Amino acid sequence: MIIPDIWFTLYSLANKGAIHRKTTITTSELGEIMKVSQQTASRRISQCVEQGYLNRVHTADGLLLQITDKGRGALLGVLSNLEIAFTPPEDEIVIEGSVVTGLGEGAYYVEVYSSKLRAALGFKPHLGTLNVKITNDDSRKAIGRMKNTPPLVLSGFTHKGRTFGDVICYRVKVNKKLEAAIVIAQRTHHSEEILEVVAPINIRNALDLKDDDKVTLTLIPLHMAT
Repeated sequence: MIIPDIWFTLYSLANKGAIHRKTTITTSELGEIMKVSQQTASRRISQCVEQGYLNRVHTADGLLLQITDKGRGALLGVLSNLEIAFTPPEDEIVIEGSVVTGLGEGAYYVEVYSSKLRAALGFKPHLGTLNVKITNDDSRKAIGRMKNTPPLVLSGFTHKGRTFGDVICYRVKVNKKLEAAIVIAQRTHHSEEILEVVAPINIRNALDLKDDDKVTLTLIPLHMAT
């Protein structure tokens, strides 16, 4: 996680235009902006450069600075966390995505974790998962908000000589009709853009879903789960 000194330095430089273009500034000017000494401002710039958040060129007029792609990503992460923090907790969390074909491993892992899933979720899961690909920023933000709510945690274990990691679950309704759960394994071959969903029945068949069909996953807060 980016440390506060660095993100505040990047934030201060972004306000001077360094997120879009090369910006000339002296360490004294930056120190005044951040309410720190010239020496501290110089040190923080060096930290940003060393960690790849900032490009720096020395000129006769001062430092020519521009925030790198890594720096932009760090600031976007802070922005996303702030958006989550400012969102009232009572707002409904809805994730939208498209149905995609999985890797064919869902049935095996659901079977291995079946007893733990049943104990945590209160239902015997169908052997297989519905794979939902996230394609828009609003849903990515919704996933971030979801991950800031209390999950159900399935602890890892060893089975037939293999070690299986922790799994966290979030109860949801698929298309506001079918109760199910998003399962996120500690170890997974899926990208972060793919969510795996389990339910007591075959979700595709129950809701007549095909690849590329749009679905919504509406979070059921733990205090409302039955």
